[in-house]
Amino acid sequence: MRFSKALNYFGSIKAVAEVVQLNPSTVQAWKKSGLIPDKWQSTLSEAMRQPLPRQKRLQYASVDSVISAHGSVRAVADFFEVTPNTIYRWRDAGKIPEQSLMKLNN
Repeated sequence: MRFSKALNYFGSIKAVAEVVQLNPSTVQAWKKSGLIPDKWQSTLSEAMRQPLPRQKRLQYASVDSVISAHGSVRAVADFFEVTPNTIYRWRDAGKIPEQSLMKLNN
């Protein structure tokens, strides 16, 4: 299974790590190869068959998915009223701050 598929579904490295009950740094290492180790594929596949509650989806919205939905980093920065550099920092960190995520819910 491709790592990007799980990341798109769960929204963040932290969320993927929670599903497989591993440290986020371990899951982060999967990003380099782009593949999920065989040992964890069935666990993630099963979890991906279950719909995420709306609150969980927003809690784990990936920066890349928000950029895709808004069309550009600039548009996302305008939406959240921050600079584009802030959006890049969020992407590097693998998450959007909770306060900012609440704006997606409105």
